[in-house]
Amino acid sequence: MKTETELIDRILKGEWRNFAILVDKYEAKVFNYVNYLMNNREDAEEMVQDTFIKAYRSLSQFRGEASFSTWLIRIAHRNCLTHFRKKVPMKVSLDSVTDEKAGSNASLPSKHLDVNDRQQVLSRALVKLKPDERSAVTLFYYQELSLQEICDVTDLTLSNVKILLHRSRKKLLDILKEMGVKQSTL
Repeated sequence: MKTETELIDRILKGEWRNFAILVDKYEAKVFNYVNYLMNNREDAEEMVQDTFIKAYRSLSQFRGEASFSTWLIRIAHRNCLTHFRKKVPMKVSLDSVTDEKAGSNASLPSKHLDVNDRQQVLSRALVKLKPDERSAVTLFYYQELSLQEICDVTDLTLSNVKILLHRSRKKLLDILKEMGVKQSTL
């Protein structure tokens, strides 16, 4: 198996088919991150394609200062922020809107939630965060990036990342409370 550095060198020398190996390795990770931000599968798939196209076109700019996956997530992150800046309305599942209008307690059991229910509740709550807040939470908890890697992706300082994560967690907890979810339920 070739290392990422060897693959990148070969791609830059014109062996572009090696890029498929990198796509296969990181496509799921990039999709998961983008899907949490976009909250729409079709938009997320399009954003992933755009991310890999941009990565391929700018591969010569990859210096290896961060890991290749962090570099890819950074490209995806910037694509998503650009998308949100264009003020494209975020698409929300009709099911989640219906559940909330029916009453938050009607859709959520008062006892402990199973894993799938937790995922759905957290996804609905994440949609209500601002894109930068959602991104910080997603990068830290779902992508399991370190604080320094989040700094690399977002171009924020370490203290700003810590503050953003703290505020995002607090806001997420408030949103969950509004939805009728108790902390012990999660």
